[in-house]
Amino acid sequence: MKKVEAFVRVEKINDVRNAMKAMGHGSMINYDIWYRGTSREINQYNIESLYDFMPKVKVEMVVEDVHVEEIINILCESAFTGNTGDGKIFIIPVEEAIRIQTRENGDMIL
Repeated sequence: MKKVEAFVRVEKINDVRNAMKAMGHGSMINYDIWYRGTSREINQYNIESLYDFMPKVKVEMVVEDVHVEEIINILCESAFTGNTGDGKIFIIPVEEAIRIQTRENGDMIL
């Protein structure tokens, strides 16, 4: 299992959600956050900023290893604007997952 964390533009979150749902990956967590990337200058919402925090949405999901590439492709396509500040994706190994209600574990709970 892998945890996928993505930071995307606020205006792209509905595109991301709809694309994930259309591909059968509806389970995710979203957070509204403030993010500063590595670029010295960013242009978002037609505002030039220098080392400033910009609003983003953090998307998290835990998926089976076989779905990671598909998830990455969906995120890259649905969150893309072609501008600096489109976001980043991080893939993190998950050692174990347990459903509290039934104590099932592993991939079966996904």
